[in-house]
Amino acid sequence: MYIHIGKETIIPENEIIAILDLEKMLKNKKLEEIIKEINLENNIINISDGNNKSLILIKIEKCIKGYISNISSQTLAKRIQKEII
Repeated sequence: MYIHIGKETIIPENEIIAILDLEKMLKNKKLEEIIKEINLENNIINISDGNNKSLILIKIEKCIKGYISNISSQTLAKRIQKEII
């Protein structure tokens, strides 16, 4: 199955590692630490049009990528759960 994460972007559901709430992470200043920790500095694609709400981490083969989306982490989680049910 695929999940729409914003704009015209869809990703395979089985590649998703995590969906993180950017608003909470930015308040705690943990985003920079996480990005450095998993070595994502050059592998983040921003599709949020300046309205950063979630960070979706995916793993393609041995590479980890991140998408910054304008869709909330809760909404993305609901979309995944609908596919499971």
